Amino acid sequence: MAAKEKSGGTDLAKNAPGLMATVEELLLLVEVVESGGYRAASERTGIPLSSMSRRVSALEDRLGVCVIMRNSRRFEVTDIGRQLFEQGIKIREAAHAAVSVAQDNAKEPAGDLRIACPMALSTLLVCSVAVRFGCQYPRVRLFLSTTRGTPEALAQNFDIVIHPSSQALPDSDVVAQQLVQAPYGLYASPQLLQGRESSDEPSALAGLDSIGWNSGESQTCWTLQDPQGRTEELRLSVRFVTDNLLAVKEAAIAGLGITRLPTALAAPCMAEGSLCRVLPRWSLAPMTIYALYPSRRRLSLAGQEFLQWAKPALQALVDGSTEALR
Repeated sequence: MAAKEKSGGTDLAKNAPGLMATVEELLLLVEVVESGGYRAASERTGIPLSSMSRRVSALEDRLGVCVIMRNSRRFEVTDIGRQLFEQGIKIREAAHAAVSVAQDNAKEPAGDLRIACPMALSTLLVCSVAVRFGCQYPRVRLFLSTTRGTPEALAQNFDIVIHPSSQALPDSDVVAQQLVQAPYGLYASPQLLQGRESSDEPSALAGLDSIGWNSGESQTCWTLQDPQGRTEELRLSVRFVTDNLLAVKEAAIAGLGITRLPTALAAPCMAEGSLCRVLPRWSLAPMTIYALYPSRRRLSLAGQEFLQWAKPALQALVDGSTEALR
């Protein structure tokens, strides 16, 4: 029995270098597939393009399979490559879970924390929170990125995705924690409304253009509600379209149309006179801001602590206070 145990230990030691290399290469394969190519994966991870390509090729040679069909025109993952990619995700999640156990046991936030959120939300709030959080917890290495792609896909690549939505989120394997509800209103430049008859009825805005958020829109349709609960739909032609909330604000200031903005984002512009509230008696549905993270992986202590910081700061912004941002 002792001889067998010794033999098994010797075999493990003998195979360990190759096993560790395979694990590393599987993790690199995950990065390449999720990024959609070697160059994008290199930019995201900071690993040189040549090194990443060489390591994935080494994985193919070691296992005797082709995982990626690649040439100058296309990038395609093979069937076996897709299976190995799925196994690589499991390895990465297991590693994250192991690190989280150790970090939580230390009772102090530590390790890497990857957060993604829209650019406007990052500029308004999350960047400030992240900087203060980094100063408070020097053992946390924080990565703050602006969002690209669907929030569900992002939540597989980041620890936390801050995601605003005006509708209930669909069922998925992603945990959605509500942080705050942000009120919205309609805004336009004073010059755009100059010379028009003053009225608080939606029909008075007929003929004006709007600023849209969806490239497929030729018209905006906003559902408005007055204090008595009466609802009306306001439909306006779209003149300018962007998916960047900060660009929406700038377009409104320039007089390109009426738009929907968070009241917190519009408040400084109203104070300086570059924007004014349109139909102030009427309200729009608020935007709910969520924190998304994968249900398969327990949120680390650093992630939990960050959300504890972010929630009151978001609420302070919505309430027009900057106390939580200091």
